Amino acid sequence: MVDLIVFVVVLGGLILGHELGHYLAMRGWRIEVEEFGLGFPPRLRTLFHLGRTRFTLNLIPLGGFVRPVGDDDPSVPGGLAAAPIAARATVLLAGPAANVLLALLAYTTAYRFAAPDLTRVLITAVQPGSPAAAAGVLPGDIVLSVDDTPIDGFGILQESIGAHLGEEVTITLERAGTQQVVTLVPRQTPPHGEGPIGVTLGNPTQPVGWTEAFSIGAQTTVTQFGEILRLPGRLINGELTPAEARVSGLKGMYDMLAWASEIDRSSQRPFLTLNLIGVISGGLAIANLLPFPALDGGRLMFVAFELVFRRRIAARYEGIAHAVGFAVLLVLMVYVNVQDFANPIKLP
Repeated sequence: MVDLIVFVVVLGGLILGHELGHYLAMRGWRIEVEEFGLGFPPRLRTLFHLGRTRFTLNLIPLGGFVRPVGDDDPSVPGGLAAAPIAARATVLLAGPAANVLLALLAYTTAYRFAAPDLTRVLITAVQPGSPAAAAGVLPGDIVLSVDDTPIDGFGILQESIGAHLGEEVTITLERAGTQQVVTLVPRQTPPHGEGPIGVTLGNPTQPVGWTEAFSIGAQTTVTQFGEILRLPGRLINGELTPAEARVSGLKGMYDMLAWASEIDRSSQRPFLTLNLIGVISGGLAIANLLPFPALDGGRLMFVAFELVFRRRIAARYEGIAHAVGFAVLLVLMVYVNVQDFANPIKLP
């Protein structure tokens, strides 16, 4: 039940934040809003009115919606479609921008609790039957050196191991405040998905101040967007399999949040959950900016057409495009959610 509540609050909050971004941009441009809904219809009750906007409580608690005046009709004065190009573009960008800010907030808060020490390398897992397991390497060990080479990051560790494939190396570890020395032979042809010595790497963490946490959070946000934008190219080049780059639906997100929540409860800090919130929020921002009808990015395409060619596509044709796009998105959403049940995401 706790995991379900966390899932509803997280997903609902991220969608609601997206819609709040649209709403604030509309009000900033003095565009009238008919309704701001908490949750999705059917409507349960009207909470209050603010100006001409009705704030409502709806049955399905997974986010919200904003209904502006004249959404697709430019003949309605004070409506969205009748607003200047700059106003409409700002409104459409404000939703994804809100998700970017929420991602930054989630990452910053996560790193406030536990920022990674990028100068130290932590062994987070050891594969059974690997050279590391045979040598007695344990999860939680910190790698201090390989032979006489001090280790201050992933890159130098990988280079040091890669330079001695098939040869015995001496690794100095820090374990519970004491030093341990092990010897092993890195494999030249490790099993698929494993490295030469058979370990998974990470960084130890420590609490930091808000300023440093914000800096790391901003870097993480930029990195996430870069990785998502490079994803199609990596798929084409075979660097990732389709299974590794699959899109998750509601069940997939629930499973990941439940997994992160379980680990965070044992460690008594919300680090993984907050990181996952950042990932989901950033993903929502990018997904909404895709140039596909019915999405914010698709609507921006029509605004861009108007800006370049100095004329609008007829509202009727734009409405048809968005309706068709919405129908296609529904089919894709059903497919993705069915896949979550038929082929669940494999978590560590």
